[in-house]
Amino acid sequence: MQITLYRYLIKEQIVPFFVCLLGVSVILLTGRLLQLLRYLFTSSSTVLDLLQLIAFALPKLMLFALPMAALLGVLLAFVRLNADNEIIALRAAGIGFYQFLPPVAFMLLGVTLVSFLNMVYVIPPSSIAFEYKIRNMARSSLPVLMQEGTFITAIPKLVFFFQSVNPNELSIRGIFVQDQRQPDVRLAIVAERGQIAYQRDLNHLTFKLSNGIITRVSDDVKNAQSIEFKSYDLTFPLDELLGTADKYSKSKREMTLRELFRSVRDKSDDIGFQIEFYQRLAFPSGCLLLGLIGAPLGAISRQRGRMTGVTIGLCVFLVYYVILSAGKGLGENHMVGPFIASWAPNFLCAIVAVYLWRKIHHETPFKALAFLQHKIAGLAALRKVCRLKQP
Repeated sequence: MQITLYRYLIKEQIVPFFVCLLGVSVILLTGRLLQLLRYLFTSSSTVLDLLQLIAFALPKLMLFALPMAALLGVLLAFVRLNADNEIIALRAAGIGFYQFLPPVAFMLLGVTLVSFLNMVYVIPPSSIAFEYKIRNMARSSLPVLMQEGTFITAIPKLVFFFQSVNPNELSIRGIFVQDQRQPDVRLAIVAERGQIAYQRDLNHLTFKLSNGIITRVSDDVKNAQSIEFKSYDLTFPLDELLGTADKYSKSKREMTLRELFRSVRDKSDDIGFQIEFYQRLAFPSGCLLLGLIGAPLGAISRQRGRMTGVTIGLCVFLVYYVILSAGKGLGENHMVGPFIASWAPNFLCAIVAVYLWRKIHHETPFKALAFLQHKIAGLAALRKVCRLKQP
């Protein structure tokens, strides 16, 4: 009887979990691709390039999709069981709510293990591959960006205008460049002709300009300079094409757990490495703790509509993520320790999960929920009376 019950409950959770995982992944992936539309349409990328980008971006998106799907999957399963009065029937047969814990924990531990392996072994290399692919697409987009008679603003803080362009030779004539990369200086370059040169193993692009004038004007218009030149090399990182110049070096998220631990040990004063290290361990466990909250929440809900369960789940995950972001901000400002900043949402989820499981198992009323339902019922009755009084 017990094994049959466990198999049944696991089956009830798996189906909504995978449905929610697919839906959340599609939503997150769509949002990520919308950020890259400018680069996808301005480069000579193929369908294979797009599929590779999706594959490289998916592990990082799974970091957020897995805990959300775990919460929604368990919550919707218990909403369905409660709506069909199956929980009441099982309790009438002498099965307490604590006996639902093993199948719920079994599935959530599996999801937590997958999330942890994804965090430790998959995300670092996939993040590096994603950045490398984007840079390669940026290089391939350069001929497409060279348009005649058009102000080109694709590169942040740089404006280009080319009178004539030869895409095959990467040569240009009638050049105007406005450079606003220095906040207190406005720089304009006018040149007769130029040549674009870059090397595929380097992350820099060079405009070799000939016969032109450089004009520098300060913001207060008190200082101005004008320089004529025979030849001038205008060089900037290709990362500026994507607005990610600060991410050229290996970021914390791209490090492996061992590299991150070494950075924490060698750079003990840098709180950012400590927070990242503790979050690597804390975030996957959110799949387990959020899912444990979902079971009693689903058992409390008396609504038959699944949208109610989805709304509750999204609200819970939003609160979790807000606390996680707030803890990270407080930790980076040295207001709390890095361990507390990373693990505070999990500690809170554990306390809430224990409280809800105890209340549901002992069938004690939720005073706050009963008060809220009483007020809602009172407002509904008052609205009904007002409608009856209307002529």
